[in-house]
Amino acid sequence: MLAVLFIGIIGGIVEHYRQLRLLAGGREAFLAAQSLRFDKIVNTHSAPAMMVAWVLLAAMIAGVYELVAAGFTRLIPPSEIEE
Repeated sequence: MLAVLFIGIIGGIVEHYRQLRLLAGGREAFLAAQSLRFDKIVNTHSAPAMMVAWVLLAAMIAGVYELVAAGFTRLIPPSEIEE
């Protein structure tokens, strides 16, 4: 659970600063960037390409999650329960 929280926080911070940079250029720069993004999506959008991209993205996210979880496992010692 800590790994998911950590990845979410990092992703939120990165997205926040990306949007701040985009908005700092003003309305015209923002609209130009969105227009360019739209053109890229229209030119490259296909169902098989999207499926492959999302499978790769999901695999990368799962890999990052496992690495972060393994790091937390090494940092936090296991609890010892006596019976």
